Amino acid sequence: MAGPGQALVLPVLLCCLFPGAANLTCNGRVWIEPEPGPVVLLGSDISIGCESWLDCPSPQQLFISLNYSSLLALRDGAERLHLPRFQLPLVSVTCFSRCAQRHRVVCGTEIRAGYPPDPPGNLSCAIAEGSERLRCRWERGRTTHLRTRHSLHLRRVVARDEEDEEEEKTFPADSPVLLRELHNDSQYWVWVQASNALGTARSAPQRLSLQELVVPALPVPMGAETTDTSPAITTTRWRSLTRLRDVHCQERHRARGAPTWHVEPCAKVPPEGPRWQHELQSDTEFVFQARCRLGSARSPWSAWSPPFLYRTPEAAPAAAPAVWRRLGRSLPNGSHEVTVLIKPLSARDARGRILGYAVSAEGPAGALWPLCLTAGTECSLLVPPGARSLLVTARNAKGASSPASIPLNWAAAPQEFPAPEALEVQQEQQSRALVRWQRPQPSQSPLLWFILEWVSGPQHGLQEQHSWERIPKHQTHTYIPGTAAPRQARLYAVYPGGISAPRSSPAPAEEPLLGSTYSEMSQDDDIRVFLGLSLSVVGLSVLFAVVMFKKSVRKRVKAVLVSLLPRWMFEDFPHMENSTVVKSLQDKADFPSASLQEPFLDPAVSDVQEVPAQERPQRRDPEARAGVAEPREVPRSVVAPTSPAPGQLGAYKPQLSDGNTLGYVAAGICPAQPPTPIPQPELGIFSQDYTSPVPQLWDTQGGTSQLCLLDKINLVLNSSLEFPVRGHGSVPEQRWEPGPEQMLVPEELLSCLRATNRDPASHTAWQGCPEGSWDWG
Repeated sequence: MAGPGQALVLPVLLCCLFPGAANLTCNGRVWIEPEPGPVVLLGSDISIGCESWLDCPSPQQLFISLNYSSLLALRDGAERLHLPRFQLPLVSVTCFSRCAQRHRVVCGTEIRAGYPPDPPGNLSCAIAEGSERLRCRWERGRTTHLRTRHSLHLRRVVARDEEDEEEEKTFPADSPVLLRELHNDSQYWVWVQASNALGTARSAPQRLSLQELVVPALPVPMGAETTDTSPAITTTRWRSLTRLRDVHCQERHRARGAPTWHVEPCAKVPPEGPRWQHELQSDTEFVFQARCRLGSARSPWSAWSPPFLYRTPEAAPAAAPAVWRRLGRSLPNGSHEVTVLIKPLSARDARGRILGYAVSAEGPAGALWPLCLTAGTECSLLVPPGARSLLVTARNAKGASSPASIPLNWAAAPQEFPAPEALEVQQEQQSRALVRWQRPQPSQSPLLWFILEWVSGPQHGLQEQHSWERIPKHQTHTYIPGTAAPRQARLYAVYPGGISAPRSSPAPAEEPLLGSTYSEMSQDDDIRVFLGLSLSVVGLSVLFAVVMFKKSVRKRVKAVLVSLLPRWMFEDFPHMENSTVVKSLQDKADFPSASLQEPFLDPAVSDVQEVPAQERPQRRDPEARAGVAEPREVPRSVVAPTSPAPGQLGAYKPQLSDGNTLGYVAAGICPAQPPTPIPQPELGIFSQDYTSPVPQLWDTQGGTSQLCLLDKINLVLNSSLEFPVRGHGSVPEQRWEPGPEQMLVPEELLSCLRATNRDPASHTAWQGCPEGSWDWG
């Protein structure tokens, strides 16, 4: 059925796609066949017809649009569009005509498809205790895809002797049925009717009595308790809330998580409430629910009550565990090594958490000798001489199970305990193998069960597995899980007084099967692993010794390492122009900071005094003069200031003119001692001998500085000067040229200057200098 939204979408789309279609004026007609459309059976063959009343000078071409999608043309002048097996529940149909090169709307309609209603089923009615309404439920059947109306019909049954006429009342499905509109003591025929555009259906009528439709109030759980007897009995108690009589109830329970419910009735409910007794599994949580109805078989059941949970307490194990033994060696004193194998009890038999197993030996007079207490499923022990059997019990918090016996017949006769016959093992499917045998010959001792043990081959890198299983005495076949048939299988018959000889397949083997084979394989594997590790350690030691003592091998290893290291670690000439420090210095001025400018100033000028001509010392010879004028003695007559004040700094900056010294003569920074030879650097695999002039100008450890700090920086910055190289420790012979603000000090002036040892603040005179020496021009 089309809603208001679809009715609005149609004109909007038509207005956008085809101008002039918004007014939806029909200029023809559209019909659906078969009649009486537009409601048809879903899946039937239908036809859509269109007739145009438009005045068009040229022949018209008609088109059909379904759900505003693509246009379907009516070919060869046909007026109908055939659609076989129509499967759309709701379709909007629009017919267009192409007239004068334009599409014009002819008319439109809707098609609704669906199914006729199914007869309603499983009709049931009930009246809750204390309620004033009749409630009925039923199943509607399959979806019709059409608007379907359901109604409840009640027709009163009138006896022959009554004068009242039968009356029928109809109630919609969503309307309540009030009891005050009905006769309380009467019976009614009740049915449900469903109808839509394709048909009508009704359920089978039922004759109901209003008094039998009353449902008792649900009981309330009071709790549960379990006795300490064997078997344990669990009693659940409920409190009844109904005031009705002749009430029957049911209770259902199941273990939490189990799929199946167990229902138990309660025919007679006492006034205090119903009770149920169960033999439940110990140490298990159960869910309980209850429901009730009147005693009449036609009365409806109430809904199940909300569940309540109860966990049964633990109890002593109900059964003895399945046990087997693995025999070991016999000692000279008559004792035997035995490993006891235990199968864990099922949850139903354990009746709680198993804390451990106790193993005892039974002597000739019935004496018990405790041998082992274990929480696992294996126990290795030493059986004393004279023991006839081993007794194994399982223990939990509530007690111990009955003992399981393992006979110890060290040398029993084969006729006393016959063995099974005709043992065969066949691979039946991909996941299991079939083991068949025949029962043993009759004997005086009754047969208890069979023990099957087998060895599975290694799979997916795993070692061989030794397994065993206890089989009931009435069986003559069993299945072994696994993708491959077992390598070897052995079958034993167990009697009260002993165990038969094994029946093997495919070939017999000596007793014991599990003990000897398992121990031998384990020792072989350990030996192989130890030998492999030892050989690996010896081989690595020999290889390391060859590498350490073979010179050619060391050279090859060294060459490989050098090839793997970065190039800058073994270059002959470091690229100092790529240094970050050098680049930062080049971007700044000649002196990076004020801290580098302040130390390179002339020493403070001391007071001088003039010496008369008669007191002047006479010049003896040129050698003495030359000796006085050596640059190395000049710094001794100069007092270096510690921190010149800014007010004392002037434009006067005298400079030595001797060519043997590079850079400025700054107060005590460049001593005039002859340079010490630079030691030859040691050569290694990561260092080479190169003749770069720049690195050889730096100070050497423990020597005297040959060049000033600014000289070194200037040499780096002005690396374009090509100094001649004369080996290690050579100094460029090019003289230092003074700058525009520097002045050379004549040697004559230096020979007549001397400093006194007085206080620099006192008046000091300069002696031994002629007046002409003060001509600085």
